[in-house]
Amino acid sequence: MTRRQRILTALNKGIPDRPPISFDITPGIRLPNLEAVYRHYGAGDKNGLYEAAGIDGFSVWEWNAVMGRYAGAPVTASDGTECDFWGNAYPGHFGLYECDTVADLEAHKWPSIDDFDFSHIREMSQKIREKDMVVAAGHIGLGYQMHNMLRGNEKALFDVVDEKYTRCLVEHLLEFTSDYLHALLRAADGMIDVVRADDDMGTMDRLMISPQMWRTFYKPAWQKAFEIVHSYGAKVWLHSCGHVMPLMDDLIEAGIDCWNPLPDYVKGNDHDMLKTYRKGRLVLDGGVSHHILVSGNPQQAADETQRVLDTFAPDGGFLVGPSQVLTEDMPADNIIAMFETALKYKY
Repeated sequence: MTRRQRILTALNKGIPDRPPISFDITPGIRLPNLEAVYRHYGAGDKNGLYEAAGIDGFSVWEWNAVMGRYAGAPVTASDGTECDFWGNAYPGHFGLYECDTVADLEAHKWPSIDDFDFSHIREMSQKIREKDMVVAAGHIGLGYQMHNMLRGNEKALFDVVDEKYTRCLVEHLLEFTSDYLHALLRAADGMIDVVRADDDMGTMDRLMISPQMWRTFYKPAWQKAFEIVHSYGAKVWLHSCGHVMPLMDDLIEAGIDCWNPLPDYVKGNDHDMLKTYRKGRLVLDGGVSHHILVSGNPQQAADETQRVLDTFAPDGGFLVGPSQVLTEDMPADNIIAMFETALKYKY
């Protein structure tokens, strides 16, 4: 199989010739350990890993992802800090921090699709396909994570007890997101294969808000956004790395196709349970323990990768990779051990 065929087979719940290898790196960061991995394989970059060694390197936010370009007026905070188009700037600026009432939300200048350029999307998508890769796009932020990012943790936790306020906030988010998705996917002319969504709403052992609050405020918005994605023939890939199992049935019902990164050290993510739970219902991406990749040795990393593969790969619909993005504290030899084990896997 080609790389693209392998990944698409997995994303469609099928069994490819071997499970695709999937991993992300925080954009804009160069990791010395990953540079050592590139040198080991004689590759110059992530895409070169596939050309040199067959390491698929599926991602939803790196070189193979397309997004609309913000072309509107620069957004700055009151202290002059440059912000993104939402008015956010990590770590201390939240775009809706001063919007404490429904009237404030209604008066706020929300992002407009008119401020985005999509003229490059089709050409970029074509180039990604020519490199035998799946075309990804994103990101969608409609859930509690996005609420938290716009308001800050303390205010967001108070907001969710005000039904009128939170419904108003989510309605504005959905209005922009719907327009954005239609413009993005229409510009791609059917070439986008998967769209990334993010909703980190759990800690290591509990949800940040009650399941009922999430179902009331955020699930309907997610469902509408996912319907748009599916209407253009693309899949939905969701990242949610904390305790989320109490809402997994809801997320599947809302329309997610693939869930990342399934860390087994988070409460509720027992892999043997997940094997039975997700069969035929959900594609999984990740699984190899971040803790072992950081603190273990190469043999332990290989054994952990083999365990994850043996658990999930025979049922299809599985992309193997770390249970978080690759980080600078992972020894290069452990990353190589994970890759080599995945490349040699036999059903």
